Parts: sequence; structure tokens; C-alpha cells
Amino acid sequence: MNQDTHRPASRWNWQLTLIGFLLSSFTVEFARADIVIANYTAATNDRFAVDGNGNSFPNFIAANFNLSGIGQTNAGQWATAISRNVVITAFHARPGIGSTINFYSDNNPSTASVTSTIASGTRVGSTDLYLAVLSQPLPSSIVNYSFVQESLSGPPWSGNSGTIVAAGSLQGLNTYMFGRSPASHIDSQDQAVGRNLITGYSENVAFNGTDNDSILMIDDNFPTASPDFVQHEAYFQGGDSGGPTFVEINGELVLLGTNGFIFDGVDFQNVPFRGSGVNYTGNQAAFINNFIAISAVPEPSSLLLIAVATACTPARRMFRRRRMSSSK
Repeated sequence: MNQDTHRPASRWNWQLTLIGFLLSSFTVEFARADIVIANYTAATNDRFAVDGNGNSFPNFIAANFNLSGIGQTNAGQWATAISRNVVITAFHARPGIGSTINFYSDNNPSTASVTSTIASGTRVGSTDLYLAVLSQPLPSSIVNYSFVQESLSGPPWSGNSGTIVAAGSLQGLNTYMFGRSPASHIDSQDQAVGRNLITGYSENVAFNGTDNDSILMIDDNFPTASPDFVQHEAYFQGGDSGGPTFVEINGELVLLGTNGFIFDGVDFQNVPFRGSGVNYTGNQAAFINNFIAISAVPEPSSLLLIAVATACTPARRMFRRRRMSSSK
């Protein structure tokens, strides 16, 4: 796994807390576009790229992770599994009820998909997070991901400006950002992955009628590469909304949130900057956990016990009636 030095909170705190962000500079994109990845190649950044022999490239930057729980519809909309029958995406880019979600057990494009349809869904409060229940639980070949549950706080937005603060224990951690691939793929296999380090956290970021606690990542390759630039640094584009961004913790992918928006501005020295915003799961963990619990599909062993208990009930009733009858 990558061992980049964690980005310190102070590098951006002292700049962005002074100037904040202009709300008008936050933009939600809907048109299809490919995620911007520095030094992109299909071999290093495309999940479903294969060589001439049909083999996945060993230098793919997420090759050591299980990506099977990252699903897409036939139109490319995103849905990431966080339980055996619950997926998460962005509210403003959610697949509709009845949409088919395609999952792939590995990174080979010729592998048959595992499909399930969305049976129901709900928005998480007033945020841009959206939870959906699948019509049937996923098989064991498809993973579901843990998600970050750390609660973060900071100064709320005031008018058209806000601040960025340190993201708790997540500050500076390495992320993997999924978006549409620059390569040509069918939409249900349209997945590229770049990286960035967490810049910080911003509270009550309003866009597109939603109110979000957000993880922000500055594009350190814009306008020129800065000392914080990491290999294959990424910047969201339209069409990436709803895709997953993961944080790497102890060599594992843990879901940080869903891709939400892009932003830009200038710092107090009039130097332009831009970055990507993620709809953060941590502050909504109680809601998400409760939704997963009430939507859970009983395990087969539990269903068997229920069936046995139901089958035995009439016999117990008959036995009691006989005893009551014989005691008269």
C-alpha cells in the first residue's frame, strides 16, 4: 500500500479559514465526463483494463483491494454495497426504483455480472447521501464495505462562505476516488480510480438543495503541482457523482462517502485552487446503521429456526388442548 506522508491540517487551515469558500463556486455537475487523474493510463487507473491476453494489469493502483462491492447500472449510475442488501449513492444522482445494479466479482471485464434490482430507497436526512435496498441479498462473491463512522464538527457555513478544519483522525489519509473512466467501456464497467490525501472537513455545505458535512480534497496538481501532490492525484468531473471514495485504513478500503461536488476559488494571495467534495458518512452513521438494521435480510439459519418454530406451534396447541380435555 502507499505510504505517503499524511497532509498536515495546518497547510490549508490557515489559508481557507481566512478566505472561506464562495458558495457560488461550488458546482454540481450532471453531464457525463471522465474523472481527471494525473498521469492516467488504463493500466494503472482503469479497473477493467486488461492486456492482450485478457489479464488484469498488476500495476493497477487498486489491484490489492476487493472492488466487487462497487456496482453500476447499465447507464453508469453508482451504488456501493454497505451490507448484504443495502447500497449507498448520492441523492442527486441516484438510480431509480427498479434499476438493475451490476456487480463484478473481480476486475476482468469478461466476468459475468451479479445483478440485483433496487426495491426501495431513502434520502439520509437533508444530505446528498441516499440509501437503497436491493431486491435480494448479494452472494458471497460480492463484498460489502465498512464505512467511516467518526463524528466530525466545525464552524457551520454563514451566508456564502465557510471554513475548512482538520478532519480528525482522517486528516491527511490516503484516499481512492472512483469515477468514470477515460477509456471506452460499457457503462456498468465504467470505473477509473485516482488518489488524493484528505485536506480537511467543512460543515453544512449547501448545494443542489442538500445540506452536507463534507470531506474536501484539494487538487494539488492545479494550477501547478504542489509539494502535496501524490501520484495519480484525482479531481471529480460530471458523471462521477454517487461514486465511492474510500479511505485507506490499515491496508483496507473503508468507505469515506459518495462523490458529491467540485469547487474552486482563490486563496488570500490570489492563487487559484480547486478540489473535490465527498458526502461524508461519519456524521450520519447512526441513521445509516439503523437503516441497515431494519432492512437486514434474515440469515438462512434464522429462517430455518422460524420455519421450525412455526411448524411446531399447532402441535403444541393440540397437546395442550388434549391435556386440558383429559383433566376434566
